[in-house]
Amino acid sequence: MKKNSRIGTWLSVVLLLVMFGLPVKAQKYKSVFKDLTWEQAAELAQKEGKIVLVDAMMKARTPEDRKKRDEAERKLFSVPGIMDFCNRNIVAIHIDMGTEAGKAFAPKLVMNMYPTYGFFMPDGDILGVVSPFILAQKPEVFLEKGQKAVKEAEVKRSNKRSILFEEIGFKEALVKAKKEKKLIFIDAYTDYCQPCVMMVKNIFSLDKVADFYNENFINLKLDFGKEKELAQKYGTSGYPAFVFVNGDGKLVYLAGGYTEAEPFIGYGQEALKKAQGIEFTAGSWNEILAKAKQENKLIFMDCYTSWCGPCKQMAQTTFVDPDVAALFNEKFINVKVDMEKGEGKELSKRYGVRAYPTLNFIHGDGEIVHCVVGGLGADELIRQGKLVLEGKGLSYMQNEYADGNREPEFITSYLEVLGMANLGEDAQKVTLEYFATLDREKLNEKKYWDIFVRYVNDVDSDLFRYVYANREHLVSLYGEQQVNRKIQSVWATGANRFVQEKEGAKVLDKKGFERYVKRMKKAKVDGWEDIAANARMNNAEKTGDWKTYVTEGDALLKNGKVSDLLLYNWGLRITKNCKDKELRARAARWFENAAAESAKKEAEGKAGMMSYRTYFEKLAAELK
Repeated sequence: MKKNSRIGTWLSVVLLLVMFGLPVKAQKYKSVFKDLTWEQAAELAQKEGKIVLVDAMMKARTPEDRKKRDEAERKLFSVPGIMDFCNRNIVAIHIDMGTEAGKAFAPKLVMNMYPTYGFFMPDGDILGVVSPFILAQKPEVFLEKGQKAVKEAEVKRSNKRSILFEEIGFKEALVKAKKEKKLIFIDAYTDYCQPCVMMVKNIFSLDKVADFYNENFINLKLDFGKEKELAQKYGTSGYPAFVFVNGDGKLVYLAGGYTEAEPFIGYGQEALKKAQGIEFTAGSWNEILAKAKQENKLIFMDCYTSWCGPCKQMAQTTFVDPDVAALFNEKFINVKVDMEKGEGKELSKRYGVRAYPTLNFIHGDGEIVHCVVGGLGADELIRQGKLVLEGKGLSYMQNEYADGNREPEFITSYLEVLGMANLGEDAQKVTLEYFATLDREKLNEKKYWDIFVRYVNDVDSDLFRYVYANREHLVSLYGEQQVNRKIQSVWATGANRFVQEKEGAKVLDKKGFERYVKRMKKAKVDGWEDIAANARMNNAEKTGDWKTYVTEGDALLKNGKVSDLLLYNWGLRITKNCKDKELRARAARWFENAAAESAKKEAEGKAGMMSYRTYFEKLAAELK
């Protein structure tokens, strides 16, 4: 009670003095700044859990300048709340930037101009700055900046991890990205870029940022001020730039500028999303058609099977290409359909899918406008997609041809489209009709010879008869190997056309086939015996005549005209389709002998790049 009484008496006296206009002595200003070096201030701040305030200035040139500076400092730190804030949170010092100590301290300012007040972590990380010129007009800004710095310091103290950047070059990073199936995050910076430094100090050092980037990316720091080619390639114009690329070096996503933690993590999430490639829509076929109509887009249908190698290859490479994804996600409704499951069985029949992958472009009414069969790389798929968007796909060209367009340039493009759609018979028909309007000597020109080689397989066509009759002349133009390979291919195609479907069963026209063999012999076709033998095996496989298949195989093996790859394919067919134990046992001996021969070559160091020994051993075991 006595203490409270004394306080009350003192307050009463002060109040009376004020009421009667008598002077009251003001509380003396005591500077918040300590006479310490940076190192001493940092050590003290670390010990007391505070931050460091640095008045970075140049020494006053005159006593008057010094007086003005002292008065400004006294005025600022006499503002209610500022002195108390500093006492609780700050170790404050002056640093003359004109001294050696100032020069050593300058990098910590991270290119901020002085005079300035700077807030720092004890480890030297800058937390913020505020100009004394601003404070002269708005002293309350000091508290705003200071309180923000204290909060950021608390965040920094609670975070211990940083993004781990690889100490490797860009090419090495590409190799690593492919191996680990990750994207590369490039922190693209330049010298004298203040936001670049601040990202490292304030954002890359946050646990949640570090954990996300370290888990999902191969992180790389590159000075794009020096890496001019990369800067041009990825179109970076301001820094910092955040460049996300895949293992092929293709740009997946690009962002930039000083960015807080959450949106910066968002950049990475967006890159990961884009790296997933084409976004395929789920739903029934009717739902897909309705969506295409509603959005006025074409449907891109990937017709695949679970066992199709090229299908898997496209899914892993082409469909995840950033440029492919950008085009197809914007312009098409994309759908993947397994042709052997669910609706895929019916869709396979509806659209005549006979090979995989088949890539169909379909209108919202369900009509095909374009088709490509076989695996495509990214650039080619993009080309095909753009062809469709320009209205120049398969259906357009079919209509043009039906309307009488026979311009050479159009015919060339049309044949290419038919070939890519696996419409070989249509392509051959167009080619033969086209050549019917030309002089046969056009085949002396490489352009026309290539068209014949690619699209004509009819042994009975007038065009092939001309080629066969003039083969010596064509050999002089295009070489024996190329001409003979094409001629044998046409004869072989003819030998495989004698299996027909009758009443749901496949039947071989034996008499027709034997007449064809005699015809080849009479025409003195090079390798006619091998063509006939291979055709007998193909025909036997189609009709399920495995006895003939194995017998013909025995004969070809005896003559030593079977490669390891061809033999392996025979084994796959017999293993899957032949149920006769005796025939399987005969075939098993093929692979036992082949495996033994492969082992012998390996022991003698004569094995080639690819050894089928283990495959042969496995087939022999399965066939038994």
